[in-house]
Amino acid sequence: MYRHIASISRNALFRSIQLNRHVIDRCVRKTVLPSTSFVLSSFNHLFISHFSTSLPSSRHFPVSKVDEYDPTTYKTLAFYKYYDLPERELEKIKEKLMADFGEWGIVGRIYISKEGINAQMACPEEALSKFKLYVDNTLKPLFGGDLMDLNYGTEHGMRSFRALHIRIRKHLINDGLDPSTYDLENKASHLSPAEWHDKLNRYEAEHGEKPVLIDMRNHYESKIGYFEGAICPDADTFKDSIKAMNDICKDIPRDQEIFMYCTGGIRCTKAGAILQSSSGFKTVHLVEGGITSYGRWISEQPDKKSLFKGKNFTFDARLGEKITDDLLGKCNICGGPSNRYQNCAHSSCNLLSLCCSSCASQFLDTCGRIKCYDTINDFISSTDNHFHAAGPVLIKGVRAFTKQGEKDMIKTSNRVVVGKQGAECELEHNRRTRAIEVLGEPGEILKEWTRAGRSLPPKTPFTTH
Repeated sequence: MYRHIASISRNALFRSIQLNRHVIDRCVRKTVLPSTSFVLSSFNHLFISHFSTSLPSSRHFPVSKVDEYDPTTYKTLAFYKYYDLPERELEKIKEKLMADFGEWGIVGRIYISKEGINAQMACPEEALSKFKLYVDNTLKPLFGGDLMDLNYGTEHGMRSFRALHIRIRKHLINDGLDPSTYDLENKASHLSPAEWHDKLNRYEAEHGEKPVLIDMRNHYESKIGYFEGAICPDADTFKDSIKAMNDICKDIPRDQEIFMYCTGGIRCTKAGAILQSSSGFKTVHLVEGGITSYGRWISEQPDKKSLFKGKNFTFDARLGEKITDDLLGKCNICGGPSNRYQNCAHSSCNLLSLCCSSCASQFLDTCGRIKCYDTINDFISSTDNHFHAAGPVLIKGVRAFTKQGEKDMIKTSNRVVVGKQGAECELEHNRRTRAIEVLGEPGEILKEWTRAGRSLPPKTPFTTH
């Protein structure tokens, strides 16, 4: 009862603040100095209040308006900026972004640190114009006066994140190095997609050898897509990629050009600076906006052949964007060609693996192991209703899980995540477990069914998702 009253009080406070926000803003504007130096050096209480849609007292309880927007109108986009931020201000920045982005129904995953910001998000189309103004009037002054162009994905039409999460981190991306050993101001050459395409196309003819082209992503990302001729290290983390990069380049003359790429550019921006400032290379090239911007550009060039083959892995609900029709991976269940990633629908497993649409339908979106399939199949065979007024339906301790904002994310998917209530994930938390470690080589899991004397699940019509 007391919690209910407190909730009502907070909501009433928020509504009151919203009604008076314009009056408050006008008062605050008279007290805030307009100089850029003030904005950059003193991102304090008044600055935050001036640009926010709510006051600090209410931002402890931000109200997201995500449910007010059609989930099929969302545009996926990203931006990042390496820029020194005072550690003491990070919590204030987090609260400000939570409140302001929530006002426009923005969802996504945003990291802030003393190094700057890394944002991957989805914004309703009808709120895009407001967000662009916010970038110009609020974010750019905060991050040194400029910011990269918003890097839009190549595939839209769904809300690619469940909710808005903003995390404070020690590093935007962890390289495992002492920051004093490199200089992020020693910036690599940022080529436009057109310049990148042209330079790679001409390199061998002009130099008599193929370019040194390094994929700075993890192994599972390059498994479904890569630039032709790229060196794709067997890396689990960015730290592994940095070590591999140094090994690849250790005997290369320092005046030779090095090319590198990643999903959106943030990893290469740091890696390029490390290679130039720490290893002494004169010229490191990366494609501005990464594979995402190249994919968007090449889709608009009907007369050009893409140098990138396959799919660009994304860290959101889509788990990838198609650049070309090439299927470079293998389904971990049947061994057939597939570029489609999924997480096992058994909540205690959650294994990321490649799975063709046929196997996803046949094995109910699981990794194909018998115990995972049986958990899902037993539950959905026992009930058509996963939730009732009192909460989730429990059958022998097993229930369905739907996280905040997950409803209507992918309308074509019948995926149901099921697991035993209170059970922890069986896989490691400090790294992404490789599917081959759990399932064996592609096709091996089908032999487990034979050895267990089990018939394979019936095949059913499937839809791609």
